[in-house]
Amino acid sequence: MADSPRDPPIASVHVPEGEWVEIERVVLRAPARARNVPPDTALTDFVARVRGFLVAGADLGSNATVRTLLDREVGGRLVEVNPRNPANFGDPVPALLRLGLEARHSLDEGGGSTDARRSGGRPRR
Repeated sequence: MADSPRDPPIASVHVPEGEWVEIERVVLRAPARARNVPPDTALTDFVARVRGFLVAGADLGSNATVRTLLDREVGGRLVEVNPRNPANFGDPVPALLRLGLEARHSLDEGGGSTDARRSGGRPRR
């Protein structure tokens, strides 16, 4: 996995397991970008920012793995703890995020996916 374009933090800050965090990973290096993108874009790495719960404690700036709200594990460089929504909807409330996950899991355990329940028991096509 490639490094992030952001500078690492000056002080080492340890983030405990289970915290809501944001990681970054380079999806595509600048030289590998399509030839038809604008010149300023062509000079920039294509970076993914992924939010989730930290799987194991890690230091800011180090490689870490998160479990997303869709229950995927994604690895990257840990860049932020309790990241704000870019549209400025305020600070995240990790307790509510966890409740949402618990509700999703209890619905899944209670008879299949939520899509199947919405469509009268038949999976959506």
